[in-house]
Amino acid sequence: MLRIGKGPAGKGWAASFAALAAGAVLALGVGAAPVSAAEGSCAGGATGRLPRLQDQRFYVQCAGGVATVVACPTGQVYAPGTQLCEAPELVRPAVATLTTAGPAKLNGLLFGVKNLSTTVRIADAPAGLDGVPVTFTTVGGRTLCTAVTDQFGAARCDTPARLTIPLDELLRGYRATYAGIGGIYLPSSATAPIALL
Repeated sequence: MLRIGKGPAGKGWAASFAALAAGAVLALGVGAAPVSAAEGSCAGGATGRLPRLQDQRFYVQCAGGVATVVACPTGQVYAPGTQLCEAPELVRPAVATLTTAGPAKLNGLLFGVKNLSTTVRIADAPAGLDGVPVTFTTVGGRTLCTAVTDQFGAARCDTPARLTIPLDELLRGYRATYAGIGGIYLPSSATAPIALL
């Protein structure tokens, strides 16, 4: 069972989110199923800290068979050896990421580009990175839009209508770029075509 932290007593959800940034318990939803194998291993009354395999910015605190996902302070990652949150360079080298992008559709310059999409994940791992910003640009570097990945590492956006970017530049395709997190995750990008509707 995954336990949900309610943040500082009597201070409501706004305080919980502020506390999360400082390393407090991550609220994921009451009765939610375990989100990784490590969290599932809290069953049977296990106690202690376990790594959260899909994102080392968090760890799992097991107490009496209940798993609680806890965020490390900003800029730190969980070190399984010491069972503490530490600077990433003390734990491991920055982890490679993989970005993929799907085809988008241009609905004329007046209506913009639809369905710019990407998925960002840790290289060599199936889980996506959630809550990370992605910038969508033309291959030439002009910004089309930005989005933040969901819990599966997917992000999607549409450009505003009435684009002023030349048609030939748009038809060369687009690039989805994840800038990385210094010392924790390396940047990655992918390109995909834009086709006329």
